[in-house]
Amino acid sequence: MPETLFVRLADGDADATWAAFSPDGRLATGVGRGPLAGARAAADARRAVVLVPALEVTSIQADLPAAGPARLRQILPYSLEDALADDVDQLSFAVGARLPSGKMLVSVAAKTRMDAWLDAARAVGLAPQALCSEADGVPDVPSTLVLMIQDERVYGRRPGEPPFVLEGLGVRQILDLLRGAGDAEAADLKHLLVYVDAPGRARHHAELVELGETLSSIDVKLAPDGLFSHLAATLAQRPGTNLLQGAYAPKSNWAALARPWRVAAGLLAAVAVLALVARGVDYWSLQRTDSALTARLAEDCPRLVGVTRPQACEVEVRQRLGSLGASHGAGFLATLAAIVGARSGATRVDQLSYRNDTMDLQVVAPDLPALDEFTKHLQSTGRFNAVLESSSQKDAGTEGRMKINGIDK
Repeated sequence: MPETLFVRLADGDADATWAAFSPDGRLATGVGRGPLAGARAAADARRAVVLVPALEVTSIQADLPAAGPARLRQILPYSLEDALADDVDQLSFAVGARLPSGKMLVSVAAKTRMDAWLDAARAVGLAPQALCSEADGVPDVPSTLVLMIQDERVYGRRPGEPPFVLEGLGVRQILDLLRGAGDAEAADLKHLLVYVDAPGRARHHAELVELGETLSSIDVKLAPDGLFSHLAATLAQRPGTNLLQGAYAPKSNWAALARPWRVAAGLLAAVAVLALVARGVDYWSLQRTDSALTARLAEDCPRLVGVTRPQACEVEVRQRLGSLGASHGAGFLATLAAIVGARSGATRVDQLSYRNDTMDLQVVAPDLPALDEFTKHLQSTGRFNAVLESSSQKDAGTEGRMKINGIDK
């Protein structure tokens, strides 16, 4: 899976913190800090997501009808006009996920700030595929209030609610504000998970210790390198609301994009022609192989089965398998088909025997990993137990002896 580069802008937009993360939230590179231009080199071949200051993005929930994102963006300015202090014509609205309550998560930012963030990124050669509030990186933990403290700034999220950010307030003050919100869930906040950097810990340590005596549980995790890695790891696994919607959605200038690729397109066309030629050669080769197999069948059938025509040979083989019993014959053919499916071109079967629903097999593979891959492929069907009983190195490769049993369903 491709990695994502997360770039967190500082309040002044000129400095940043950045690192690449895998889709499961693991850090894939070292964390870089400094001027925004330093993130450009890490963006090659990676999707870029820019985290913008949460104090400049309003995250709210809104009762909206079932409709497409474009229609919802048309409705939002009129639906939220009374809840916003700024002129809605100067704001950009982004539709997020639908919350467990049925309400829609909405992120709002000033167009001037959107322009400034994008200009800062493009000035250093970054073309972000997404712009998200850094607060979207606060995890949503069931039955738990999550707070992420960075010096005087506190990012938070109640279960199933939009994130929030507050500055200059203590943890107890924030709890009192939430409990005074008027709903039963807020009044019943008893579990607290806190991520805190070193300055924030020094500032809030005493009240966190005091709160530990009044809450059902409190878990404080120190983030000595800051909150960035925790915020980005959460967003790598659960994307936030992308602010690049509507007029800010990335646009593709196909003519300009195609111009640098003309040579590559010509090479691609040449490769396509070569592929067609190769297909023709493969078809001719397969015809030759089919003719050779047909000739071999005509030669071996009289000796092994006692009939001369290939069609009659097939009928005779099926009858002999049937004389073993329907389950034994079907089991042999099913096991043989699985072996053919698992065998690569470089792996060959030297010997096989089938008795009592068990296939004993002698296989020669290029090396031990190839032999192991052959065994795992048989196991992955879910129909067979394949056990590699021994292996030895031969001049022709690695010889393995294995036993294959069908799994009763």
